[in-house]
Amino acid sequence: MNWAEYKQACDQPDVVSRWMLEQTCELLDAKNADLSDALRSVLRNGRPLPKPADHRGAAATEMFRIELDATAAHRICNCVTAAVADQIETSGTRGRGLGGFVEAWREYAESRLRSMKNA
Repeated sequence: MNWAEYKQACDQPDVVSRWMLEQTCELLDAKNADLSDALRSVLRNGRPLPKPADHRGAAATEMFRIELDATAAHRICNCVTAAVADQIETSGTRGRGLGGFVEAWREYAESRLRSMKNA
């Protein structure tokens, strides 16, 4: 995959980095085990997008295509939104916060709703 194709794929709402999936799982673990399990399944069983030959990112930068139903996507978005409002951080977001998480999960949830309506 060349850089233009990779960037285009990574800009899609259903493509999420390993790091964001891991941090979201950490937010969800206690009260939303079913959602956390669904995301962990992506990490366990999914295949990351192929990277361009000269990509230098570590494993955390691997990008995965996710396919959750609209209800699960909205539940994740709501959990992340609540975590931001409560100023909750994860092991990987201490000091920087969850900037971009709400937007990413909202965009994904909205894309799942659109695809349901178009089906």
